[in-house]
Parts: sequence; structure tokens; C-alpha cells
Amino acid sequence: MLKKITFVVALGLASLSDLIVAQTYDELVAKSCDFVETDSIAQAEECLKQAMRLEPANPRNGLLFQNLGTLQRQLGKLGEAEMSYSCAVALLSDEMPSVRANRAQLYAEMSRYADAIEDYTVILQREPQNETWLYERALCRLMAGDTIGAQEDLEFIDTFNPNSAKSRLGMAVVYKAKGELSMAEDLYNALIEANPNSWSLLRDRAEVYYMGNRIGAALEDIDNSIRKNPNDPMSYVLRAQIRYARGDREFARRDLNTAIEKGVPQEVVSRLIEKYR
Repeated sequence: MLKKITFVVALGLASLSDLIVAQTYDELVAKSCDFVETDSIAQAEECLKQAMRLEPANPRNGLLFQNLGTLQRQLGKLGEAEMSYSCAVALLSDEMPSVRANRAQLYAEMSRYADAIEDYTVILQREPQNETWLYERALCRLMAGDTIGAQEDLEFIDTFNPNSAKSRLGMAVVYKAKGELSMAEDLYNALIEANPNSWSLLRDRAEVYYMGNRIGAALEDIDNSIRKNPNDPMSYVLRAQIRYARGDREFARRDLNTAIEKGVPQEVVSRLIEKYR
């Protein structure tokens, strides 16, 4: 990120279009790849746009729309990313169902779970045993409140891959959502034993302990999770909740301040502060 900011400042008032001197379609596509390599995402986006304006009927534009959508997601332009992915779906979905999976992931990121589920359902008709898509649809169903549908997707994975880590992880989330904490804990224990360096599994088990009012165990797990990955903002939110439960209000507020610094919206933190006031 620092590299990108420094680059833009050094250019002063030059526009993105001024920077892109390549003229042909192929040159613009290649230059976009070069910009991606240097983490110059906005410049890469502009190259792809220029290429498609130059040759709007080029049959490769379906792939370019897919790449453009991914760049726009990275830039936080989610509405524009949806339009780009939708163009890619229109041009490529019959031969490349994975482009619809990209749009489904974007919909999930936008909390548009019904739209995401619809996309996953379409592509799973083509590849009914695609484990990743089944797992992702299960999570979307869970977020939409359909725990039965989520469990059905995860149990179907077990019919063709009984040792699926995705299925076990998904079922742990389902059990947690249903309040079946001992079942969730058993699955997290097995997953952590197999993946002892996973900070996210420790964080998720900490939440199970917190929900079961096992505050000491929850704090131990979340501390270990943050040591392994100090950059996950939601870990600090969870640790703040655990610390509030212990009565450590000052340390809890420090965690919430850290969460804000790392990207958690102020309104989320404000609601927590009000809850524990």
C-alpha cells in the first residue's frame, strides 16, 4: 500500500490515462499485468478499460471483464465489480461457470446472500460435487438463516469426501449458530489438532468458549490467535467482548480502539460500547 501511495504522489496531477502510453489491445492487456505485478491496481484497471474501449467486440473481453471485476473488488468498487462480473457471466458463463462463482463471492461480500445462493445453485447444476461451491453456498445459506439448507450442503460433501476439512469446518459453524456448543467444540478441537498454526480456528473456538461462558479458555485462545495474526480486526472485537465479560473494561476499550485502527467501522464499535456501558 505504501508503494502505491508513494507512486501516485510522485506523479503529481498526471491522470491515469496519461500514464498509459501503450496503444494496441494486446499492449494494454500486457501493461495491465505489469501494473498488477507492482500492486498498481488503479492503473491496471484503467488499462483493461482502455483495451475494451479500443476493441469492444474482441472475444477476449469476457476474460477481461472478469479480471476487471477482481481489480475493482480490490479497490473497494463493489458496485462496479458487480457490473463487470455480470458482463463476464453474460459472455462466458456457458463455458466457464467459475466466472459466476466470482460474482457469487462478491454478492456474499456485499451481504446479498440470496443472489449469491442463486449463482451457486446455477453452477452446482453443472458441477454438483464441487466442494468449494457447496461449502460457500452453505455459508451463504447459514448467513441467510437457512441452517437446514446449510447442513444439507455440508452433509452432501461428506457423501463423496468423508474426510473433508471444509465440511467439518462448515458444520462447526452450523453447530455454533444452532447453539450446539459441545458439538462445535469437538469439531474445532479436531481441526486445530490437524492445523495447529491456524489463527482463524483458534479465534473461532474462542467464540465458542465465549458463548458457553468459558471466559478463561476463550481468552487463552484469542490471545494465541492474535499472536499468530495481529492484523485481523475482528479478533480484537472478540477479545474486547471477552474482556468485558471478565470486567476488564479498560483493556476491552483498548482492543476496540485497535479494531477501529485496523478497519472495523466505528458504528460497530459504538454499539458494543453502548451494550457494555
